[in-house]
Amino acid sequence: MSNSGNAPAQSNTFGVVSLVLGIVGVVGGIFVALIGIIAGIIGLVLGILARKRGGSRGTVLAGIILSAVAIVIGIVGYILTAVILTQS
Repeated sequence: MSNSGNAPAQSNTFGVVSLVLGIVGVVGGIFVALIGIIAGIIGLVLGILARKRGGSRGTVLAGIILSAVAIVIGIVGYILTAVILTQS
């Protein structure tokens, strides 16, 4: 049976993985800065690749934004740790 009325669903694996890594990076980066930076960088790279492949715009954009925020949170975490350690 053919379903000619609907277009086949396009797989957007990189976009979804980018979104998940962005969320993990933001939440994990609050507690451990290294998690935020690593997950953020990987999520950002995958988000850019997904955008070039023409993936779902909303998912990819959310993944890129959250990954960038995760990187910033990780960097801020390292700066705060350095400030706290130099005060002691």
